[in-house]
This record gives sequence, structure tokens and C-alpha cells, in this order.
Amino acid sequence: MRARLGNWPYDPNVAHLVLLDHNMVPDAGDVSTWVQMAAQRGAKALRTGALFPTSIHAFEQAGFVPIDALTLLECDLSGPLPIKLSRRSMRPRTSPQRTTPVRRLRFTDLSAAATVDRRAFSPPWGNDPETLAEICRATPHYRSRAISESGQLSAFSISGRTKSCGYIQRVAVDPSRQRCGLGRTLVIDAMEWMLRRNAGRVLVNTAADNQAAISLYRSVGFETRPERLVILELSIGNPQQ
Repeated sequence: MRARLGNWPYDPNVAHLVLLDHNMVPDAGDVSTWVQMAAQRGAKALRTGALFPTSIHAFEQAGFVPIDALTLLECDLSGPLPIKLSRRSMRPRTSPQRTTPVRRLRFTDLSAAATVDRRAFSPPWGNDPETLAEICRATPHYRSRAISESGQLSAFSISGRTKSCGYIQRVAVDPSRQRCGLGRTLVIDAMEWMLRRNAGRVLVNTAADNQAAISLYRSVGFETRPERLVILELSIGNPQQ
């Protein structure tokens, strides 16, 4: 099954397991293999990425416990929306809705982006440069964008796309610039890119208690789905014992 095992950002004692297809349903053998791989790497714990309810049974049977819950939201790009999206790419990206220039997030920006991400989400949820690069590689197509002000990176986004579905994978705004419209600008940019590439719907998840983010997504046409995603963790004993 397609999954990626890496290190949790800033914590080499925790292995990070990401399922690369949210539709996959692991069985007990899959989970056992991943736990053994993490133990062989010397990890003291194995933590999953966000899992759909259909994927968690085998993990729970193996002793994993939830450590966070996420709200899942979806936007139908073919339906009526409270904002007007453009199918045309604008350079520089300025319009009545977007007055802040948006540029490409370059590989050389990842260190600065990780600093913003860690400030925005706080430990243990902030990404490092390596995990931000992994997010970019998680889907067949991706779009990474940044907003810089006075020479400093203030916000960034990473979005992915399969043939028909888009994913807003990460939006981070420096706390000093939150509630200034930067996140909204980046979300709209991502939605327009997906619309131009004929994605019919967009998915995004955010912490269940992050009301500011949930309100932002709802304001541009996302609706909350009934299911919640969870992040699970398992403590791993010393494999040599």
C-alpha cells in the first residue's frame, strides 16, 4: 500500500506515517509492518497523518490512540459560490478581491516558510523544510505560493491536485499578520488554480477548534463535512527488548 514513513518535524524520536491515498483502508498486517519499520529506525512513537474514519480501524486495533481531531471541509467548484473566481491567471495577481501580490514559493523559501509555519501552528504541529517539501510531492500536481512584505515572507500556501479533486494542504500566516486577509488571498488563489485545471471539488482540513480558519473557508464557499479526521499515535517499545 502506498504510504510514506518519515520523521516528525523537529522530533527525531517520533516517526511520521502518511497514507498517500485517503481512500486506502489498511489492514492489521499493513499497520504491523509500519510499526516494525518505525521501531527499526529507533523511533519511540509512531504518529499518523490525518486519517479518514474508514482508515482508522486497524490502527485502533493495534493500540493507536487519537491525539488530535480535524474538521473536514469541501467546496464544490461547479456550484454557486459567495466569491467570484477567475479562470484566468493574473500576473501580478491583483484584482478587487486580491490586492496583495502572490508569487511562487521557491525551494530556497522553504526555511523561511518553515519558520512561519512553526510560529503559526506551534509545536508539535509546525512543519520543517523537509516536511514542507514532502507536502509538495504528495500529489501528482501542486501549486506553492508565498506572500512577502518588506522583504520578509509573511504567508504561504501549498495546494495539490489529482485529476478531478483539489486539496488545500497547508496555509500558514505569520501570527503578526493574521486577520489581514493574507490567508484568504492564498486560498482564493488555490481555488482559481484548481478551477483552471478542471478540478470539480476541493478538500481542506483544519484543527476542530480553529474557528478562525473554519470561518475563512466557509466565507469562500466551503461546507463542513460530517466526518472528522483524526491523528493517531502509538508508543513503541525498544525492539531489542
